[in-house]
Parts: sequence; structure tokens; C-alpha cells
Amino acid sequence: MSNILKVTTPTTGYDNNNAIKTGSENMQQSQNVQGQVRPDKVVRPDARSDAAPQKQDGNLKFQFETNFDNFIQQLARNGNITEEYSTVLLEKLGMLAQSGLKAGMAGEISKFLSLISMNPEEMAEFLKMQGDSAVRFNGAFFDILRQIMQQTNSVELRTGILSFLKMYTDMAEGQHLLETMRQLIQNMKGGMLRSDSQQLQQMEQGMNYGAANGNVKENANLIKNQIMPFLNEYITKMHDRGMLRESTAMLGSLTARYENGDAGRLQEAFLKLMDFTMFAKRFQNMDPAMLMRILANSDFERASRKNEAMARLADIIRSGVMGEAGIENKMAFKSIMQAFLLNESVYMPVLHLTLPLNVNGTLMFSELWIDPDDQSGGKQEGDERVIKGLIKFDIKDVGFFDLFFLYGTESEKVSIQLNYPKKLDASENEIRNAIGQILSSNNLEQEQLVLGSEDGSIPISAAFPNIFERKGSVNVTV
Repeated sequence: MSNILKVTTPTTGYDNNNAIKTGSENMQQSQNVQGQVRPDKVVRPDARSDAAPQKQDGNLKFQFETNFDNFIQQLARNGNITEEYSTVLLEKLGMLAQSGLKAGMAGEISKFLSLISMNPEEMAEFLKMQGDSAVRFNGAFFDILRQIMQQTNSVELRTGILSFLKMYTDMAEGQHLLETMRQLIQNMKGGMLRSDSQQLQQMEQGMNYGAANGNVKENANLIKNQIMPFLNEYITKMHDRGMLRESTAMLGSLTARYENGDAGRLQEAFLKLMDFTMFAKRFQNMDPAMLMRILANSDFERASRKNEAMARLADIIRSGVMGEAGIENKMAFKSIMQAFLLNESVYMPVLHLTLPLNVNGTLMFSELWIDPDDQSGGKQEGDERVIKGLIKFDIKDVGFFDLFFLYGTESEKVSIQLNYPKKLDASENEIRNAIGQILSSNNLEQEQLVLGSEDGSIPISAAFPNIFERKGSVNVTV
């Protein structure tokens, strides 16, 4: 018979010198007694696992991190990718173009390498194009909007301007949104039954994926009135609560953005802003037709149309992530893609530029982090505007360089710290003289110059502490 009560028989021959005491003062009080659940009565908390924790040092099961916290963690992991860029994009791309890749991938790489080939005199123009294509709200029109935002006390006017800018952004990204929706629908068709997939294919034939930015009504109506109801009905019928439902929700979000970029809506928003005296005073001679011409020919739009090299680079990275450049390079391309996306974060208060170059046959890659109005030095009213920058660049067969600078826009004085590879220690005087000549040829006064071959690179957190101090950003935690 099993010993249910767990009764044990004392072993003979041993004396038990400890007298048994049953006093309540010697009994340990159980701290883990679990009371009966009484739904009709409120009782005191006990040690039940579904009650509040009894220990003061209990660990939280969920970490309530904000989007900003996640951004900082990603920045710490991916903030400095110059080495990976240079290794993958500059050293391997030439070999990949000649290897047994798909014809499309090899052609894209060859075209990209030819687009970044230039002489030293062409570098300044390429840098300007990169800067213009990186900042959408650039130019005289947007400078006036910034002035109005700073001068007005009207919440309605500020809200109207921000809404107008959001519409403009959605309109300018119309073709990109269309391509994203096309890929999303393609993926959804692969996860449906054949007959339903064919029905979705027939509906999709009515989509005009070549529609110009701002011309959104036909595509938006087709998605809202036919494709979305069909997908929702399919999800309900098949009880699909996985990828298809998530993709449908994403399609709805993209459609909302796409529809918000309607050119007619943008013009109506501009006319509503004209009802404000301060706004009308600055744009009194501008009508909606003139507005559309200005937006279509902004510095950003012109530079983006000319910046074919970065468009090719985006295609190469996309193909590399899909494994078309070899499985061994897939993770490197994925890291590069994540770094690009990180720099588009709303928390990034500094301008980030990438410069892949082939100068007179010498491959190099550079990253530029620029704060056009540095406030970290305790700037007071009346002080000159200071531009702060961190430049990381790699020259093939030479090594990695870090250059940190502060530039006063009025005094035109520059302070520079340059970290160079250790093997160039013997050339320090030559480097110092070369920097001095570059500054003097550009009418810049050298205020301070620090050279060294320290190990490691300058971290972004040290160059731009305002990023980590959460200055110049807004928390958009959902």
C-alpha cells in the first residue's frame, strides 16, 4: 500500500534529545497560505500567484520601454557602420559584379560603381546633392514656414501648418507607398487559396502603379471599396488571424497615408492657411497652382531626381537582404538596411549623410553626422551659430579616420580633432600642414587642431550628447 500520509518509523537505537514542543510561539507561520477564491466576497491578499507580489524586490515581468529607449539601444548597436559599409560596398561589390550572380544584381552593382566614380573636383557637388536629397523641408518656402511657426502664438495656425506638411510628405512619397502596397498584396496572394488568390489578382489589375504623386483617387477607391472588403471577408471566412490579418491592417494604414497625399487635399489645406493673417501676408501672391510648381521643384525634389547613385544603392541593399549577393553577405546587407532605417527615426536630431566614392580609382566610404545649430555649449542669446560635425571615413589600403569639428558661422573659425590610423604616426606633420592648407584655401581660420592615432573610433554619444539627453526630439510612444 502506498504511504499516502508519509508516516515514517523512527529508527531504534537513537535517542531523540529534542523535546517536542507544540507551543504557537515555536511554530513557523506560513507566509504562503493560499485562501479559497470567493468571487462574492473581497478577502485579504494572500500568496496566490495571481495576487499582488508580496516581496518588495519582485521583478517586473514586463519592461515598459518607450520608443525613444528602443531608438537609443539600436543607435548604440548600429550607430557606427562605416567598417561594414566599406567592407561590403567597396571591397566586395567589385568582385560580386564579376561573379556568378544573377544578371540583374551584377548589372546594378556595375552601374552603381560607375556612378560613384569621380575626380576630387566633383566631390563637392556630389556632397551638396547628397545633403539636398537628405532634407525634404529645405528651401525658401519651408524657411518661411519655420519663421511663421516660431513667431505665431496661434495653436490653430501651427496645427494647420503641421497638417499641411504631413499631406505634402504623403504626396511626395506616393510612388513609394504604391510600391510597398504592391509588394504587400503580392505576399498576401501567396498565402491564400488559389481561387481567392485569383480573385484578388483580378481586382489588382485595376491598380495603376504608375500613377503620379498626388493622383490617388482611383487607386484609393479600388483598395477601400473592393480589395479591403474582400480581404476582410476572406479573413472572417477562413478564421485567419495570422500573417494575412496583419498584412491587411498594414495595407489599410498605407492606404490612409496614400489617400492623405491627394493633391486636391493639399491645395485645400493651403487655402485654409491663407485665412490666417500672418500666413496670408507672407504668401499673398501665391495660388495653389504656383504652390504645386514650387513643391515639385524644391531642392529636395531636384536633388532626388538627380541622385541616381543612391537609388541604385537602395536596390542593391534590397537584393542583398534577399540573398541575391550570397548567403554569406546577407546579414551584412541587413545591418546596413537597419542603419539606414534608424537614421530616418523621428528621434534623430542631426543630419546623417553617406558618401560612397571612387575617387581617381581609390575606393572610400564616408559617413557625416552634422548638427547645423549646436546648443551643447550652453549657447546664450546673441552667440554665433555653431555647426558641429563628425565625419567617419575609410580609405582603401589606408584605414579608418574620425574627424570631429566645430565651426563658427560668423567668425569662420574651426576647431578640429582628427584620429588617423597608427601606421600614419610618422606623417603627423605632413597631415597637420595639409589640413592647414585646406583651411586657408577655403578662407577658414584654424582655432584648434588635435591630431592622434587613438585606438577605437569617436562614439556618436560623445560627439552628440543631445541625442542621448533627449533634446530636440519628441516621444511618440504608442
